[in-house]
Amino acid sequence: MFNGRDDKANRTPVFVTLADGSVVTVSIRMPLSNRLGDALNNGDIFLDAVSPSGQQQYISKSMIRSVRSANVPNTDQLDVSPSAPGTANFDPYQVLKVAKNASPDEIRQAYHRMAKLYHPDRISSFDLPDEVMDYVRAMLVRINLAFEQIGG
Repeated sequence: MFNGRDDKANRTPVFVTLADGSVVTVSIRMPLSNRLGDALNNGDIFLDAVSPSGQQQYISKSMIRSVRSANVPNTDQLDVSPSAPGTANFDPYQVLKVAKNASPDEIRQAYHRMAKLYHPDRISSFDLPDEVMDYVRAMLVRINLAFEQIGG
């Protein structure tokens, strides 16, 4: 397992809650079955993870309280920057359009503004292509994930 970083490995972004209550966002290496449960329940003692900054790390499975997927809905229309959560290019501040030194109140206001703008119910009465609705739903997931990371 400790044979160095493999950039071609199949990885998926996740939120890992550790025993101390802290939450880290990493991309974990997936097994051939491509199932998150198999990655967590195999015989390995450590979880092979890569931080959003690209640093490889190994997390002891005994220190993990819970793991949640951070995948964004798969849609071809979601070709916007920043990229998917859990990757080096995901910037929650850019998603919410706030400065990195924004106050919690500014972050909350930005979240509400963006969530309202991209809420699917807002545009459901219009006759729009399915691709547009997929894009809006995916953007709302990104907005929620960004707020969870920095303001939630």
